[in-house]
Amino acid sequence: MTAIIETKNLSKTYGGAPAVDDVSFSVARGEIIGFVGLNGAGKSTTINMLLGFQHPSKGEVYLFGEKVTLPNAHKSHHRIGFATGDMSLFDGMTGAQYLRFVARSYGVTTKTDVFKKLVTKFDPQLDKKLNTLSRGNKQKIALIAAFMTEPDLVILDEPSSGLDPLMQQHFLDLVREESEKGTTIFMSSHYLNEVSDVCSRILLIKNGRLVKDIPASDIEASAGKLVRVVTKVKVTAPKTAERVEHEKRDDEYVLQFIFKDKAIRLQAWLGTLPHLQDVSITDHSPEAAFEELYVEGTDNV
Repeated sequence: MTAIIETKNLSKTYGGAPAVDDVSFSVARGEIIGFVGLNGAGKSTTINMLLGFQHPSKGEVYLFGEKVTLPNAHKSHHRIGFATGDMSLFDGMTGAQYLRFVARSYGVTTKTDVFKKLVTKFDPQLDKKLNTLSRGNKQKIALIAAFMTEPDLVILDEPSSGLDPLMQQHFLDLVREESEKGTTIFMSSHYLNEVSDVCSRILLIKNGRLVKDIPASDIEASAGKLVRVVTKVKVTAPKTAERVEHEKRDDEYVLQFIFKDKAIRLQAWLGTLPHLQDVSITDHSPEAAFEELYVEGTDNV
């Protein structure tokens, strides 16, 4: 099956310094890909090359099986929706005028059921000029524009930037719905709850290099459990424990650690504790697991 997105040895240099360095990956139809990295890691530069906004210094990009080349990079754009967290809109237009302009550009209208559902979901301020809107309200307009044309591929760069928590949830619901219809979604994000909740794979980029390509479920699995026990006497953490912390509090001892081993081994260790006063076991955060993956990636760059 032809990949929806494929990059081969993609590189971009500025003044001899690599912004993107030898990046290769492919994305199948219907996948939701989380493209994750710190600021300056190369996410936006990669996305700009996918869309043909920037020309690679080396390597190739294929969309829908066809090579993206200048000046014909826009050839597949009618099949692509795009939004970014700092997207420039036509400030002199109202939201409604801008969305009608986008619709005409794609040969559709704003009278479709898809458009009406998106407006209901995001509740944008369509009657106000874009230059008067908050960042979050502008982002609602940008997301509607990205999805209203029912594209085969949606590319999103920090898509929920500026959205409040409720709108972020509506956005994630939309991504799931679109994926179920077969839409392919490639999105960069700083919000780890986004990628861990909806993405099927995570591409981790660091210093321009792709250092991880893993199932999103691996982030949660690798996070382990945060264990906290309170005892009357000081105890030693299990041998496989990570990030061990001890605290003396009045006449009690608090031990906290991350446990990624088998649950039965944690249960057996808890059974050996003398004078156990309290115990709590919670999920370790995806953000912390991401930090660990990012540190691990240092060996690969």
